[in-house]
Amino acid sequence: MNASETAALARHILATHHALLHRELPRLASALAGSSRQVIAPFHHLHAVMDDHMMKEENILFPAILALAEGGESAGCGVLGPIRQMQAEHDQIRTLEAALRAAARDAGAYEADLLAMLDDLAEHARVEDEALFPAALALAGVTELPPKLAETPAPRRRALTGTPSGNADGTVIRYTRGRCPSCHADVPASVVVRAGCVQLEKACPTHGIASQLLSRRPEYWADLDRLYFKVNKREHPQRDYIVRMTERCNLACPICLAKANTEDTPDLDLTGLERLISSRRGIKIDLMAAEPTLRPDLFEWVRKVKASGNVAALHTNGINLANAAYVKALAEAGVDEVFLQFDGLDDAANTTLRGRPLLKARLAALANLRAHDIATSLIVVIARGVNEDQVGETFRFALRPENDHVREVFFLGLRSMGSARQTGAFEGQQLMPDELIDLLTTQEPALKRADIKAFNMAYFAMLSAFSVRKCLYVQHYLVAREAAGSYTPVSEVIDMKGLARAAERYADRYPAHPTIAKAGLAASLLRLGLNPAALRMGADLVRLEQLFASGMNLGGVPPRFLLLGFITACDLDNYDADVSVNCGKGELSADGGFTESSATANVEREARFAASGLAPGPANPPPGFRGERAGA
Repeated sequence: MNASETAALARHILATHHALLHRELPRLASALAGSSRQVIAPFHHLHAVMDDHMMKEENILFPAILALAEGGESAGCGVLGPIRQMQAEHDQIRTLEAALRAAARDAGAYEADLLAMLDDLAEHARVEDEALFPAALALAGVTELPPKLAETPAPRRRALTGTPSGNADGTVIRYTRGRCPSCHADVPASVVVRAGCVQLEKACPTHGIASQLLSRRPEYWADLDRLYFKVNKREHPQRDYIVRMTERCNLACPICLAKANTEDTPDLDLTGLERLISSRRGIKIDLMAAEPTLRPDLFEWVRKVKASGNVAALHTNGINLANAAYVKALAEAGVDEVFLQFDGLDDAANTTLRGRPLLKARLAALANLRAHDIATSLIVVIARGVNEDQVGETFRFALRPENDHVREVFFLGLRSMGSARQTGAFEGQQLMPDELIDLLTTQEPALKRADIKAFNMAYFAMLSAFSVRKCLYVQHYLVAREAAGSYTPVSEVIDMKGLARAAERYADRYPAHPTIAKAGLAASLLRLGLNPAALRMGADLVRLEQLFASGMNLGGVPPRFLLLGFITACDLDNYDADVSVNCGKGELSADGGFTESSATANVEREARFAASGLAPGPANPPPGFRGERAGA
């Protein structure tokens, strides 16, 4: 295309597509005012995006293109940046266009008008991406096209599901709902492959598009996402409840997810817990929140939970557990498992994340837990640029023979909640589970991402078969301890490809024939276990499988095994309403009451924090507490 043809095309776009959109967008905004939220929310956002987009094209990009076409060499210097920006905005516009096409039937009498406007919008983007922009770049002497320019996807006419084809940008895996991180509003969202990454994109009519990276491995994530929602067609009863016993804490962690010591919230009245454990058996009760060991009645409640036939799990920063007498009292009360904050072996990182060096106290707590054979899970918060190197270090530390009471290591990606969100001090340092998997497989090459994927496919299928709720943002792997701190990955015991195929067959059958699907999965797992390596661990593998059915009590995990978890908490950035429905934890708290989804409780709590305007206060230990004497 020569210079005069390029100029003519630019003027044609302005006279046709831009003119039509300037006319139709305001008209439809008025006509659709009474439509459903599924239509009006993405339409309002599209309207705002297009007003801004066309303004920039008409006042910045198109004048530069026309000047370039008329021989103004200096004008050509300014087209590459704006073209890249317009391409990125076209990606956002296509996401909103797809959402509106999927909801167009709710536009009633204006459905045809809405679809006609979307058709013109799609043609507008296509002509610019495929014709105008390459021609303008050629005139400017740019020989290497910006990313995606030569591979712009065709306009989307319907919601797309399933695995994306390669790394094609703009492929929608799934539509859902999210929360705007600025105003907390419920907004349309989509899980989409863009620029080789999987992102959760939320479209707020007021604050625009917000994105959360989910994975840099589109095939990995898309396959898990697809299987996860196939096997979670039915909502399962909740088996695990967080009980936020107190909002007080003896630390003032800069990353505190709970915003501890902030509001004058009384300790939780536990009559609600009393009712819960008196009506249910075989569930897990997570005694946690800011720091539950500050409750003087903690031991009493551990005994009550145990006596009711339920699992008593304690979540703690470990300061009080550095006191041997305190751990002895916990053991006598009957605590089943302890989830211990343990952010690695680097005290400089501890100081950054927790405000003080804590390694000495936590090592003392671990030794005390081992003395009473209390099953322990290490909760390792990982923040970008702070302690990423501690993923492999902590894994290897947990494998040491003296740590065989450590049955699980949870790598928890830092999230923007509570104090961390309020201060903004850790902006850009958040991590999602997929990034944690990358860190571990890089630092420990014997662990392979393909095997972790197959394991999680089978894991989600098994939990579905046992009617156990589980979050997509919680993924797992398994290794067997060997002598002197070495290990055998589960991939050397069970055929991982066979495991993945069994999970796929289950997922395909489950929606229509759940009973047949469960029987088939059981038969497949039995066959996969009939090999010499698996048979040597036969009794322990069977015992582990039974824990999936009865609820994962770490006290029942054979010492031979170390479970690995790659997890995150749900915040305003990564909240996905469809994932939240399957949240593996409910919650009971003083400020939020009782809910079946801790993920939803998290984002609702953030809204209350924002409204309160209160900042975190100092650590609030009980009278007479002496952290240093406890080994801190």
